Amino acid sequence: MKKVLEDFRKGTEKMRWFSALFAERLKIEIAVFKLRYDSEKMTRTRDELLKKIGERVLDLKSHQDKNIFKDTMVAEALSEIEKLDKSMEETENRISDMGRVSE
Repeated sequence: MKKVLEDFRKGTEKMRWFSALFAERLKIEIAVFKLRYDSEKMTRTRDELLKKIGERVLDLKSHQDKNIFKDTMVAEALSEIEKLDKSMEETENRISDMGRVSE
């Protein structure tokens, strides 16, 4: 009977350890999914800004004397793209760091 109780205790300890490990891993995976989703949103926003820049360049095509880079809409979009690129890089670094921690 003692042997059965000891085996039962060891089994429950292993189950607790495994469930704690599983819960921690699940938290990490959910955080990674959220970061990936945020990264995708930033990518879509970046694509929209690039589209706006392209449309504005076509609009300015007839104005040969106008500097495209000094146009306010283009300059603002380029500035926003730079910010998004930095944010995307930081997000990817955080995802990489989470992957290394969880291994």
